[in-house]
Amino acid sequence: MTDLPSRTKQRAIADSITGRIAAGRLREGDRLPSEEQLARDYEVSLGTVQKALADLARVGVITREHGRGTFVSGTQLAPADVRFLQFRDARGRSLPLFVRVIKATRLKGAGVWSRFLGQRACVRIDRLFEAGPRVRLASEFYLRAADYAALGAAGFQVNRKTGGRSDQQTSQAMRADNLRELLERRLSLPTLRVEQLIRVAPPTASSARMLGLKTVTPGFSMELFGHTVNERPLYYQRIFGGPFTDSLVIIREGHSDRAAERSR
Repeated sequence: MTDLPSRTKQRAIADSITGRIAAGRLREGDRLPSEEQLARDYEVSLGTVQKALADLARVGVITREHGRGTFVSGTQLAPADVRFLQFRDARGRSLPLFVRVIKATRLKGAGVWSRFLGQRACVRIDRLFEAGPRVRLASEFYLRAADYAALGAAGFQVNRKTGGRSDQQTSQAMRADNLRELLERRLSLPTLRVEQLIRVAPPTASSARMLGLKTVTPGFSMELFGHTVNERPLYYQRIFGGPFTDSLVIIREGHSDRAAERSR
């Protein structure tokens, strides 16, 4: 690895660590080797290791505790509800996706979500998906308020704030589980059909904040309209991503064929 540019080495180290987490060789709470040991293992400078770890800490894959070391954080591998999106590196290898829950917000205003779901009272769940330190996607997942409340009655816990402000989501189940699988398993509402709309568009204000982008910055945009039994609208989801250089593979759900797209 010594003959590679510093930034390439940095990415290779980060990809190696996230790959070990994705494969289960590193788990939540595991302590990583010291920076000095990692530098010896990867045959790079200490500064390169520190930059790679800083990248992973920034996206929440690891936590660095002064005087204690570096640990795999509570961030879980992304659930299967992003199985229709995959990113590949220059060698064609799939990059592992990680998820962080940002917040859940009760909505009263109208929008495309309320028109689709047929109800003004909805909840938006904001999550951030990351493929290593390079690719970031903001996900806005909308449910009817009644379905969201029913998930809570089934053991889906949230910490509520007063005054109509956002709910801060702390449930481990929500971080680890597929939201669509939760709906099927706990409410007997399976996702039977999904319509997908893909385009280049600026992010919403919420997604722009998650991604650290300006709302006028165009990027990857995907809308999903989920239906359950009797063609009942079940959820609406928006996914945004800023400019990236890795290959993006979009998988048509329910089909074996794949459509490969490249964005820069």
